[in-house]
Amino acid sequence: MGRPTFAAARASALLGSALTLALVTGCGGGGEPPGASAGGTRADPGPPATLKQLAARTGCARPQVQTDAEELRQGVCKTGEGQYTVTTFSTDKGRDEWLAEAKKWGGAYLVGTRWVIAGNDPGMLRLFSEKVGGTVMSGGHEMPSGAEHGPAAPVGAGAPPG
Repeated sequence: MGRPTFAAARASALLGSALTLALVTGCGGGGEPPGASAGGTRADPGPPATLKQLAARTGCARPQVQTDAEELRQGVCKTGEGQYTVTTFSTDKGRDEWLAEAKKWGGAYLVGTRWVIAGNDPGMLRLFSEKVGGTVMSGGHEMPSGAEHGPAAPVGAGAPPG
């Protein structure tokens, strides 16, 4: 059997990212106040790198590969810094399309040339940016009605009174 088609690989990776990010973030926005991420934190863009290279530079010796397609590769890392997803792309256009969809689920993203590292903690991603380059961004989280809400409580803080 051949490699998955672009549409199938993209759908699989987006679903995997959404589920992983939801588990990691608890559907939270990362704990930054609203508007704090408007400009992002900038560092020099990183050069194109492989999933394995990015994982190694962030302290992840063995990423658990979830998607391995021609257009993108994605793996989950768990280190002392936290849990995060590393995704590499064959083009920046593919990265941008993936990121536009993924940001709807909230979380934080470190974005470089043909790659994204997604996690719950913008501070962790800022540390990673010193090692791999890139720009830290935060995603929004939309309610089913389309109305946005502010950042959720940190993971493990318990549910807000309802």
